[in-house]
Amino acid sequence: MSEKQKGSINLKEICIILLITTVISFLEGGKCIFSETVSTESDFQVDLRESVNYQLWVVDLIGPEKISVRISKGSYVAFEDTFTLMHPEGDYLPYHPRFSVKGNGTYQVHVKPIDSGTVSLKIIKSRIQI
Repeated sequence: MSEKQKGSINLKEICIILLITTVISFLEGGKCIFSETVSTESDFQVDLRESVNYQLWVVDLIGPEKISVRISKGSYVAFEDTFTLMHPEGDYLPYHPRFSVKGNGTYQVHVKPIDSGTVSLKIIKSRIQI
């Protein structure tokens, strides 16, 4: 298979996964406030508000097997987890833990893939109560 064909297949896979997460988000009534595709260790900023429920979506596009995500403001950590994305039993579905924050403001999102690959990361305002 040529590199051009591989790239075309990867683009199709990414489009399908993003479409699925958009539909699920729409059905749950959430509003996406942050969305990034991540393949290397990265830092982002996002404005979060107290008394709002959030969902963190991690969607496996083409690896990695593990990814670490931390959402913090100063020394306060609102969310921290390491996700194992490659399950031996088959396909990985979107993982969306719910979280909230203790104060309004700009939060740092630190994402670190443990090995090579690409994931889609989203933070969605949720209508579902925690």
